[in-house]
Amino acid sequence: MDSFVRLLDTCARTLSRYENVAAESAVLAAVSGGMDSTVLLLALSRLREESRLPGPLYAAHIDHAAREDSAANARHVVAMCERLEIPVRVKRIEWATEGARSEEALRDARYDALRECARDFGARMLITAHHADDNMETVLFRMLRGTGPRGLAGIPESRWIGDDEHRVLVVRPMLRTRRTTIESLIERFGEEPYEDPSNDDLRYARNELRKRTIPSLRKRMGVGLDVAIMTVASTARAANEIIEAQGLRVLSQRTRNKTPWRLQLDLKGIDAHSMPFVREAMRLGHRDMHADGEAPSTSWLDRVMTLLDMDDGKRVAGRGGLLVERIRDGLLLVDTDRAGAPPGAEALQIDAAPVTFGTTEWTLSAHSHPTPPLTPSPQAAGSLRALLDPTRCPMPWRLRTRHRGDRFQPLGSDIHVDLRRFLQRRHVPRFDRDRMPLLVDAEDRVIWVPGVEISEIARLQLNTRACIELRAACGNSSELVA
Repeated sequence: MDSFVRLLDTCARTLSRYENVAAESAVLAAVSGGMDSTVLLLALSRLREESRLPGPLYAAHIDHAAREDSAANARHVVAMCERLEIPVRVKRIEWATEGARSEEALRDARYDALRECARDFGARMLITAHHADDNMETVLFRMLRGTGPRGLAGIPESRWIGDDEHRVLVVRPMLRTRRTTIESLIERFGEEPYEDPSNDDLRYARNELRKRTIPSLRKRMGVGLDVAIMTVASTARAANEIIEAQGLRVLSQRTRNKTPWRLQLDLKGIDAHSMPFVREAMRLGHRDMHADGEAPSTSWLDRVMTLLDMDDGKRVAGRGGLLVERIRDGLLLVDTDRAGAPPGAEALQIDAAPVTFGTTEWTLSAHSHPTPPLTPSPQAAGSLRALLDPTRCPMPWRLRTRHRGDRFQPLGSDIHVDLRRFLQRRHVPRFDRDRMPLLVDAEDRVIWVPGVEISEIARLQLNTRACIELRAACGNSSELVA
């Protein structure tokens, strides 16, 4: 089969797997002007002519402002896109400071700029020209630096970038195409790609690997080098799929009190063999909660897992305001920025609409009964439902957070204790102690700590003839039943 036809079919099949993502929205090609992206643009242009793209085609070129010839590079890309009749956007990166940029800084800035271009074009899919040799270089580079199965899996065919406001799926349809094929196609079509001189700069570790290390290894091992590295990558990819599936299982089965900015992982009774899956669950939780969908670093995950050998209250800070706290039965992941400041006081009306307390995590309601309801039993109802005697606790009732010097009389106790120490003994997470709602009566006495305990001063008596039933929900902990 003709190599270009084979490339077209490969690209079309790959893009068709993500048609539901594009949903007829624009498709954006990242074009540097080099050999790889030139062939990609030629292929996408042909697929557009054959109506095999999921949406209209646009191109974006990012000027890193890191070379003197960057403007000439941009003009080359614009001229090529005009010849192919593809709308193009050139975006120049404005750096806050002068000086050399690391490979990581350049990559991060490039993807940020591409995401902005995708938003401007209304594109949901961003296509890049990474190919098989790039994938092999990535695996070998990570192997030499030291990495785990996820790093050894190489470049993924697709991944999401951006936030909830505008997420873009990056797709790499040329990952199975060799550089030799790309070179032959460039020669065949008579194209003259723009040569980036920085690709020959051996100060960049990736260039030294590409120009010196890999050719030397190929000279010794021949094609066996490619086969060996790709075997490692495919094996690691299969292992990653298993680990990720088990991490999702841990999240689905052991998440408690979940909100958009809070995730509590209950690890009670979990065995040591499941720790890799717990680690993956925390990675997935971080990625889902992070404002830009970023996955955590390996070192951060290492520090999080060491919390399981520490006392309650120990913490590890993460990127973007994320925080992990060791709690009695597991780990608590929170986004402190999105959580906001602790809420103020709220009046709790009886037989009225539920009250939301805090940044979406708590909802409470109160309903009166002439006599205490017999069902459900306290054991079946759990700690988020309480029955209180209103005759012993004057109205109005309010919800507020903990104040300095608060006292609490636990159920069955004759004495009042310091509320802070009581919450510590009950293993309430540090992060929650100053945010959770406390129900207080007209005398500002704490009569219920939702999810923990009611006060002795509010418990039902044998001669109780009126009862207030309270129900609370925290995140996804339970349904609020009126």
